[in-house]
Amino acid sequence: MNIEDIFSRPSAVRGIIAIKNLKTGRTLLEKTEDAVASFKNERFSLDLSMHPNKELQKEYTALGLELFTIELEKEADEDDNLDALLEECKKHCLQQGNELY
Repeated sequence: MNIEDIFSRPSAVRGIIAIKNLKTGRTLLEKTEDAVASFKNERFSLDLSMHPNKELQKEYTALGLELFTIELEKEADEDDNLDALLEECKKHCLQQGNELY
């Protein structure tokens, strides 16, 4: 999904965000009520070496920003269950042969 599109919307975008390691294919999936805020928070914590996922942080520190993407994996409607959507995205990611953090 186009990040600029999300940043230009007047209201918060709900869904599942993905932080992907482009070198290994490992992915961290997280639910969010506000994708723009989550993008900013994830990048901020990674850049300051304070991300709660230590494995992701270690790889990000070693490889650098250029080998990672942060994107909206799946947009959710207002009444979608984010927990169920997260599990669905994890299952799909694993079926594609990608490892999860």
